[in-house]
Amino acid sequence: WTAPAFHTAAVSCLKRALYLDPFEWIICYNLGLVHLNTGQYASAFHYFSASINLKPDFPASYMYLAITLARLKDFPNSCTAYEKAISMEQDHMNHLNYAITLYNHGETEKARTHYGLFKELYTELNQEEMEHDFEVMAQSQALQEALEKADKAS
Repeated sequence: WTAPAFHTAAVSCLKRALYLDPFEWIICYNLGLVHLNTGQYASAFHYFSASINLKPDFPASYMYLAITLARLKDFPNSCTAYEKAISMEQDHMNHLNYAITLYNHGETEKARTHYGLFKELYTELNQEEMEHDFEVMAQSQALQEALEKADKAS
């Protein structure tokens, strides 16, 4: 099996599940994640929006909707979705992803603020959680280096 075959199988299974239970928010959420992962941002937007309509109190849906909107080049609505997720839950991932999006759109000072909030929340995690999240550590390091470069350039 190749990665695209796994994604196709996941979409197929999830769409079958959605057919059987069209009001189950987690199916829409997972379809959104698969489409986001495969770069199908319009489809990801559709499923994250449906997930939010079915379960508006799940903060991760707003964070992934924000990532999707940023990739669809809708920066203002992406920021709104991040702020909604953050207002619902102070999670380190919300702040890291928001900081990356802000940095990518030239909002360096706001990115630095949210990166600082990310670091505060990240240090509150237990050591095991921190060590096993390699992608978060890599993204954090890349953002920190980018912010340091921005400091040197100004």
